[in-house]
Formats: sequence, structure tokens, C-alpha cells
Amino acid sequence: MILDRHSFGIWSFVAKRAFKTTFRRPEPHSAKEAIKETLRGKREIGIYIHIPFCERFCTYCAYVRYLARDPDLISRYIEALKAEIGTYGELLRDLNLKIAHIHVGGGTPSLLDGSQFKEISNSLTKCFGSHPGIAIEANPNDLVNKEKAFELVNHGVGDVSLGVQSFNPDTLRRLGRPHGVEESLQAIENLRRAGARHINMDLMYMVPGQSLGKWVEDLEQAAEQDVDEITCYPTLITEHCPGFKLIKKGRVNQPDKRTFRRMVYAAEDILSSKGFKPVEIYGYSRDPEWKYATVNYEMEGPLLGLGCGAMGFTGGYEYQNTCSVQEYIQSALQGDLPIAGARSVDIEELAIRYTNSRLLVSRSLDIRDFEERFGDFSELIGKSGFGKMLMLLRFLGYIKKREGKMELERRGLFTAHLICWAFVTNVPCGIAREFLKTPWPNEVTIP
Repeated sequence: MILDRHSFGIWSFVAKRAFKTTFRRPEPHSAKEAIKETLRGKREIGIYIHIPFCERFCTYCAYVRYLARDPDLISRYIEALKAEIGTYGELLRDLNLKIAHIHVGGGTPSLLDGSQFKEISNSLTKCFGSHPGIAIEANPNDLVNKEKAFELVNHGVGDVSLGVQSFNPDTLRRLGRPHGVEESLQAIENLRRAGARHINMDLMYMVPGQSLGKWVEDLEQAAEQDVDEITCYPTLITEHCPGFKLIKKGRVNQPDKRTFRRMVYAAEDILSSKGFKPVEIYGYSRDPEWKYATVNYEMEGPLLGLGCGAMGFTGGYEYQNTCSVQEYIQSALQGDLPIAGARSVDIEELAIRYTNSRLLVSRSLDIRDFEERFGDFSELIGKSGFGKMLMLLRFLGYIKKREGKMELERRGLFTAHLICWAFVTNVPCGIAREFLKTPWPNEVTIP
């Protein structure tokens, strides 16, 4: 099996039809007005900041990333980020928005030093007031030095999502990861000693050459670590990842679909038995009231996307920043919003995104909450193509309605994964693929 955008059967077809959309390059003034108007009346926002720099490329990475060869370029990038924050601060000043969450992804955010995160934090505070601190993605090898871990925490980094990925050296090698098992263990210890509020551990499965037994070993060892959450992601294959040609030429092979299913349920069973509660279909937390993942902001909004390659979604307006570092820096420092493509999102799509996020990712949809926000569920969702899909899932017993909620059943977990990753490979990954081709496209249709 190859987990590319065509590989999820009927769900790949549904993703390509249901989420087909076009981004167009907006006029600068119209983009600002659209963002401000669609955020009017909101009280809280999430912030996503993209740091696109890496010391090396992982084999199957699908994100916007560039080799970190020039420290001066990174310094200019930080200045551009601060300028972009300032532009949004000026634009949104009279809305009195409060920051509820800050997530820094990449790339490799842990390449930055503590003082650079402090600069970013200070800029956000200046423009939006107090905030809950910064959550970052990190590579274990960046945190083997305990001084670095203490520096990051002391300069405003509270939560860390650590890209452990595996405790098997051969699996790490196949993924092209720059760290070893001991570095992962040391990084966790250093973060705890430094006083990190929460630690999430990322694991990857469906890695070429990985057996079910090796995946079970990873899960069991992960559950023994002093972390708050474990998230498990399949190895997705995109046309713009370095390992794409290896897969397509048959030089390496992913496990088959039967093994994929067994890996999904192994994560569910092993982590649940070790004190981790399911909070999403791929996330398991020791504290069910806390999770690192930001899918709710990404799918439902409002989320401001900052940085080269970042995506933002206000709830009514979705935009993609340019994926060129140089163009991003130039645009942001000029006081412009570096938006390369944007589109309006109507109430029906927002309701579908909300339902998908709550039911098929976070496992439960409260009908009363839905109707307070959008109106009658049967009218808005029931008559749509998405509603017909939900009817099929209910008929199959994959989701059930009880006590005012629709809930994902255990027997529907694998199907929910197929739906989720069909969407991810066709839509978010497709957006990155297309916008990486040219800095300022006039029009991009996804998928």
C-alpha cells in the first residue's frame, strides 16, 4: 500500500469532490478587509507560526521547509515575522482579540534560540496583550543539551511536541531523522527538568519496512515515558517529499492495508491500556482536558497563520502565505500581508468542517453546541453530500447518536482514519505542493 492522495478508496474520491476549491491571489486591501470583517465579533484567536528551516530534510516530510544554511537569513526571517505580527496588530487593534493558543511548527522551530522566541513572544504581547505562552515542535537532537531546554522554557516556551517518531534505530534511519533513541530519552528528561508544562510525543507508523511488531514495541516504550500526550501519524507520501521517487520506483514499500488497520487499533488498545485517554483519532492524553494538537483551530478557526508557508482561517476566510522565504521576508518587511492565495468560506462549508473536526477527528459532536452555532443540523448538514456520508456511517454502525451527541464508535475508527488522511493528502498537502511551485500564483485549484 502507498499512502498517497489516491490510496484511500472511496474516501479519496470524496475528498477530491467535496473539498475541491480555488485560491486566488487577493488585492492587499481586500485581504485585510476580509480578515478583519470575518474576525469581527470573535473573542479569541489561535496563532500558528511557521518556521521553515531544517538542518536536513526528512525522507517523507510534506511541509514547507528550507535548509538552514544562513544564520543571517534566519535573523531576517525573525524580523519579518515581527513585522507581520505588527501588521496584524495594527489591523485588528480595535477588535480586542485575545490569544488562546500559539503553535510554532515547521520545519524545525527548535533550531531557534530562546532569545528569538522571546522576541516573537514580546511582539505578540505588544500587539495582542497577554497570551498563554508558546507551544513548539522540536527535534530531540536540539534538546540533548540541557542548557538549550532551560533556555527555551525560560524564554516563554511552555508546551513542546517532540518529534521522537520511533525508538527503533532502523525506523529512524528510514525516516531520515537526525537523532537517535538516546537523544529522545535525554530530550524528554531535559524538558521535564527545565519545567516544561506539557510534553507531547509524536510517533510515526506505516513507515516503509516497519512491521506490526516493531510498531507495538514503539508504542509500549512510548507509554513508559514521562510525557503528557502521544500522537500517532501514518507516513503519508506526497509528490513533493524527498522519498516520493523511492516509493514510486518500488525501492521501498509501505506495509499493506491489513497491517495499516492493525497498527491503528494497536495504538488504540496499547495506549488506552497504559493510562492514555483518546482525545482524537490519533491523539492519546494522560489528561483528557489537555491536548497539544491544533486541528480545531485549523478546521474551525479562527486561526491567524504567520510566516512563510503558513495557512490561516478566520472562520469565513482562508488564506495561504507565500511559500518563498525571500518573497515572504520582502513582503512582510514592507508592511504587506504576504498572502499568496485566499478564498471565502460559506456557512455550509464551515459547518461541515466543524462536524468533521468534532466527530471524525475528536470523536464526538454535541448536536446542541452545533445548533447554537449554526442552526438546525438536519437542514444544514443532513441534505448535503457530507450528510449522506454520515448516514452511511450510521447505517454501518461506525457512528452512533446518543443523548444529544453523535459519537465515533470503535468499529469506525479505521474508517475515520481513512477519511482523515484522504482529506489531508488531497487538501492541506495539495495546497503546500501547489504553492511551492511559484511564490505568487494568480490562481490555484485544490485538489
